[in-house]
Amino acid sequence: MDILNKDELLQMEDLCIQEQPPAAMAACPLRVECRTLCMAMKDGDFDVARAVYTKTVTLPHSLSYLCRMPCQEACLRKDLGGAIEMRGLEWAAMQYGKAMPSRLLRRKKSGKAAVIGSGPFGLTAAIELSKKGFSVSLFEADNKLGGSLLRADLPEEALEADIQLAVDQGVEFHLNETIENPKDLPDPFDAVVLATGEIIPGTDPFTLQSPVDGVFSGGGYDSLVETIAAGKRAANSVDRYVKRVSMTAGREKEMERGTTLFVETSYFDSLPSDMGPFPNQEEAIREASRCIDCQCMECAKACAFIAHYKRYPKLYLREIYNNLSIALGNHTSNTLINSCALCSQCEVVCPNGLDLGKAIQSARNRMVKTGKMPPTAFEFAVDDMRQANSEHSFFFRHEPETSSSRYLFFPGCQLGASAPDTVQKTYEWLTETLDGGVAFMHGCCGVMAKWAGEEELYEKTQNALKEAWEALGKPQIITACPTCHKTLLESIDGEIKDIWHILLEKGVPAIEKPLPLTMHDACGARYMDDTREAVRAILKNLGCEVHEPSYTQDRTPCCGYGGLVQFSNTEVAKELTEFCIRDIDETRLTYCMGCRDRFSKAGARTVHLLELIFEGEKEDRKAPGYSLRQDNREWLKRRMLSERWKETQQEVIRLKLTYDDDLGELLEERLILEEDVRKVITDSLESDCFIEEKKTGLRIAHKQIGNVTYWVYFTTEDEGYRVRRAYSHRMEIL
Repeated sequence: MDILNKDELLQMEDLCIQEQPPAAMAACPLRVECRTLCMAMKDGDFDVARAVYTKTVTLPHSLSYLCRMPCQEACLRKDLGGAIEMRGLEWAAMQYGKAMPSRLLRRKKSGKAAVIGSGPFGLTAAIELSKKGFSVSLFEADNKLGGSLLRADLPEEALEADIQLAVDQGVEFHLNETIENPKDLPDPFDAVVLATGEIIPGTDPFTLQSPVDGVFSGGGYDSLVETIAAGKRAANSVDRYVKRVSMTAGREKEMERGTTLFVETSYFDSLPSDMGPFPNQEEAIREASRCIDCQCMECAKACAFIAHYKRYPKLYLREIYNNLSIALGNHTSNTLINSCALCSQCEVVCPNGLDLGKAIQSARNRMVKTGKMPPTAFEFAVDDMRQANSEHSFFFRHEPETSSSRYLFFPGCQLGASAPDTVQKTYEWLTETLDGGVAFMHGCCGVMAKWAGEEELYEKTQNALKEAWEALGKPQIITACPTCHKTLLESIDGEIKDIWHILLEKGVPAIEKPLPLTMHDACGARYMDDTREAVRAILKNLGCEVHEPSYTQDRTPCCGYGGLVQFSNTEVAKELTEFCIRDIDETRLTYCMGCRDRFSKAGARTVHLLELIFEGEKEDRKAPGYSLRQDNREWLKRRMLSERWKETQQEVIRLKLTYDDDLGELLEERLILEEDVRKVITDSLESDCFIEEKKTGLRIAHKQIGNVTYWVYFTTEDEGYRVRRAYSHRMEIL
């Protein structure tokens, strides 16, 4: 998609239903915000509850006694102990809440309107027209105001309070004046509302406009709430008539009673009501607390990234669009855009399948194209990918002593970086098990560049891998990483199979001691049902007892590795990781090395499935740091070429470095590689360019590598150097 294409943007926004009204609110002709009212009353704030109620109800005192509660049939609490008793809560809001002073300015006079009849329909129309700036004259044949409300089971003071609202709005009353025909009115009016209960034949049931020019009529409604709603519609129609605008445009929702809001109710227990029709404050608070606060927010419940920014996808989409559209000024949403894991979990949990990640990927692509992507966001990760595909790490070969291959094992860059021994043992098993030759390729699939928005680099990387695959004779590819599997499918037109199916077909090697495990699916396998099933079948064959967390299978959240979040926003990445490992005490089983290492760094015991099969149960292996990961890739290449292919490898000689206490962890946190420290020291020694403190021998050197300038404080030691301090920043030293 193109995030700046307005049509596509609006289509995506429409998928987000969070702004849809709750079912009970939608069923109310007056659209009383029942959810907001309940939440305020739950907190004991009766003033706010009253303000919410009176915002849409023109005759609030009367309705709080007479409402028939059409909301109850739609209320989602009805099957969980009974619907919320809204009339009692509305009564409590009016009794215990204080009226907030109106801050609305009087509108400029819109014209003169007459209302004939002072029943609830007429009173409502008169009050609403006055609010719109009309000079309103209300004519009543009786000597009392109220019409049908005078005969209702309603305290006199409630009706008087609602009549006072009309007085406060400036409505002029004319009692004991019988108007048989609007033409008999004593003065000329711009419009007339006939509210005697007589409906002029041919009157439009929605706009209430009659065939008589300038006359609107209504009446005969089933309930007070419907009558008040009709009075408000009549006032809106009069206002439009006088202003000479369309009577119907933009009014589609005035009569709408439905909603598309999705609310998951399985989280809630049944809880019956114990409130009577006229509750005290404690009873009202208890009843309001039964409200389940109808919202969708399924994405925020499942995704720590969406929850972190405390908004919902429709707002995110608009914010991203605005961020990309500005020509000048600060792009304040860059961090938000670069904090998404791009894992598509939101598409699965969203009732309408909205994938926020697609929009964010589009935004990253555009930011890179237009030069708006901050280098600090993903440069380190992309450089790490380049290292994985450099001459130091990348290689491919046919199986030793063969010149053709039926298969090609592609373990991916993270498995070799974290567990090179496991890669070797897995490849050894494949060569022993499969006939026809198993080639080997060690490198990165390029997804780092894709996540970073580097489309050209992504395409270049895929083309290079494709050329290497073609050079091997286009063998069937066996992947060990779900993300690699998904990524290679975009460029390779040959057969690709994951190793889990190979293990199932050929028989899983036995393990000494089956473990109880909690499954964590790879988000790269979100749309790979057969892969997830194969993994579980393997664990069953191994005799492992597998437990499923609340979010599992295609609903599994990202560990914090996807989308390069750990490089752009460590806080969100940490929250993503913690969400995955919360409330789980036993060993976690993953089949993605990114997940395995993220969890291990967070202190959670985790094992990769290939480790479990080929390494067996052993002491929990700590996740290697960034420097060691790159060293492992290079070591794996030299080791395999030397031992399996018998190719002589040139000895690698490096400066020996030692660190002051905890400095190694600090370098990891600051994304400073040991190799970069070596480059700074080596360059300073070769150029004799450094600052030295004579008393201590402390030397200070700097070097710009790419967009980053590194500073290193070091001293000489036997056979090497001790690094005392190191930091980096993005500036050019002139």
